[in-house]
Amino acid sequence: MSQRTEIERAINLFIDAINRNDASQIPLTEDVIMSGPMMAEPTIGEAEVRNYLNETSPFIAHLDLRETLIEGDRAAIIVKFTGINGVVIEGAEFFTFRDGKIASDHIYFDTRRLFKGAN
Repeated sequence: MSQRTEIERAINLFIDAINRNDASQIPLTEDVIMSGPMMAEPTIGEAEVRNYLNETSPFIAHLDLRETLIEGDRAAIIVKFTGINGVVIEGAEFFTFRDGKIASDHIYFDTRRLFKGAN
């Protein structure tokens, strides 16, 4: 399997896992790092990242993958988050991969929509 195919597969498993509220099948490295605007500190480690995703994904009604850009062992995705309260937020995630697994995920979105509520 090519590196690009492995990365596409990992991203699709990630999106599917968020939509199913089950992070158990996401391919993560043992030392994975995740950061985002709603985290006080980065989350580090496979178990910790899975736990974080399992705690937060129930608040996402649907995560829609809009665009994927892959270059070497890195990928950027544009996503649309729809919250269980109806708030829709577009954001970007920047990944690095190692051996077909997510080694880092840095999430960016405008948090103001969360605090305004559904309109």
